[in-house]
Amino acid sequence: MKMVLAIDGSPSSVVARDLVASMRWPAGSEVHLVGAYSVPIDWTGGAGSGMDWVGDMNDSLHDDVDVRLASLGAPLAEAGLAVRRHPVPGRAPDAILATASEVGADLIVTGSRGRGRLATMLLGSVAIEVAMHAPCAVLVARGQTISRLFVATDGSSAASVIPRRLGAFGAFAGLDAVAVAVAVPDSPAFELMTTLYTLGDERLERQRRELQQRAGADAGAMVAGLNEIGVHASAHVRSGDPAPTIIAAATDHGADLIVTGSRGRGALDRLLLGSVARNVLVHAHCSVLVVRGADAPPPEEKVS
Repeated sequence: MKMVLAIDGSPSSVVARDLVASMRWPAGSEVHLVGAYSVPIDWTGGAGSGMDWVGDMNDSLHDDVDVRLASLGAPLAEAGLAVRRHPVPGRAPDAILATASEVGADLIVTGSRGRGRLATMLLGSVAIEVAMHAPCAVLVARGQTISRLFVATDGSSAASVIPRRLGAFGAFAGLDAVAVAVAVPDSPAFELMTTLYTLGDERLERQRRELQQRAGADAGAMVAGLNEIGVHASAHVRSGDPAPTIIAAATDHGADLIVTGSRGRGALDRLLLGSVARNVLVHAHCSVLVVRGADAPPPEEKVS
């Protein structure tokens, strides 16, 4: 299991570190700490300096970040994880994504906000950009522990791989979970019927029942998959707008981690992150794990 942890010493990134340290990862798991730093621009072109001051500055910044990463990573080493340090020049999202690709990461973990983010922001821009472009699953940490999962499903291919990937991570066995499917209209025809007909209309009620039944089947399939990997799950069905309904239901069930696929039914292939996953990621009050779909192999299938 290879994880990339973005850490800059901010309270949010320390929460992410402590969450990783608290979880039971498979033996031999590695945490790759990424610290991004900015190298000043030599506007003089080196004229008259008599020395490569930009190069010296880069070396100094690299060493300073490396020392800081060593200090911040101590609790992870104490938890039995192999810690690797990656001081990387450039923008934080670029550094995180490049490192994840370089090491073949199974999971990227970030805090919800970095240094200098306004307190009113629900999610920092670094976390959003990483989630949008990540080659693997992304965990945005908002708490230091995970004890109860809330797994959202719509029966899509992205959702169907969630149990398998959670099982490969090896950190969730024995936990309780709620598997929820949200019954929502998936066609303009249904929305038109909702507008034109009363609630008592037989056709409208029949389609509503069909949507509820499909959602129930989706939740049941997720429960079966979660039980197979040792997660004790129960099925629930909700109706409404998916993202706010998922967030509200997770709060109702006391979950500290929402798990969702990266894209839902009907999402365009060109979209890197579906609107439901993005809205949940931005607005949730607990940690969120976005699992990539069938296009990304689970950890045990990756070629080292």
